[in-house]
Amino acid sequence: MKTTLLLFAALFFMSARSFATVHTITVSNDVFTPNAIPNVHLGDTVTWTWLSGSHTTTSTSVPAGAVTWDHAMNSGSTTFTYVPAVVGTYSYECTFHASMGMTGTFNVITGTNVSAVQTTVLAPVYPNPVSETLHVMFNATAPANVTLTDMAGNQVITEKFNGTSAADINLRNIATGNYIVRIVQGTDVSSQQLVVRH
Repeated sequence: MKTTLLLFAALFFMSARSFATVHTITVSNDVFTPNAIPNVHLGDTVTWTWLSGSHTTTSTSVPAGAVTWDHAMNSGSTTFTYVPAVVGTYSYECTFHASMGMTGTFNVITGTNVSAVQTTVLAPVYPNPVSETLHVMFNATAPANVTLTDMAGNQVITEKFNGTSAADINLRNIATGNYIVRIVQGTDVSSQQLVVRH
């Protein structure tokens, strides 16, 4: 029960955008500015904003369970937003200019008064990133509720399953972006970050 309450509190902070901070990193002149952010809280947003040149923001090392990324930063793609869901250090680079020192890091810590949440994944979901169909494998045949929530806290999908060990969820009409998949089976709750890319 305590783990469930802590998980609920963490998800609340992740979806309550009025409490979250947006950390902006500018991309220009072969440098990320700032190139190190020491304290990003769970639920904060990291946003890269393009100013000049042709670059990428590409993860090189993330904590176990975190979602990796690889996004172009140029005149046709001027922003990229990432919402970390796992505590730890994230390292990234521009694949074109890493040898010139165009690298960066940010360190994610738990939010105020929220302990680190340790959860067992009830139901693996794959693929991640996903483009069309999300496959969910349930660990038990008990009734399950699956919700997909965007980073603003809006539920975009709610599905109920009864007596099945696997299910497919159609995401073709879901906008590209980062989401949280939440699975509830009885008193057990599991959540994980999901990236939708079309």
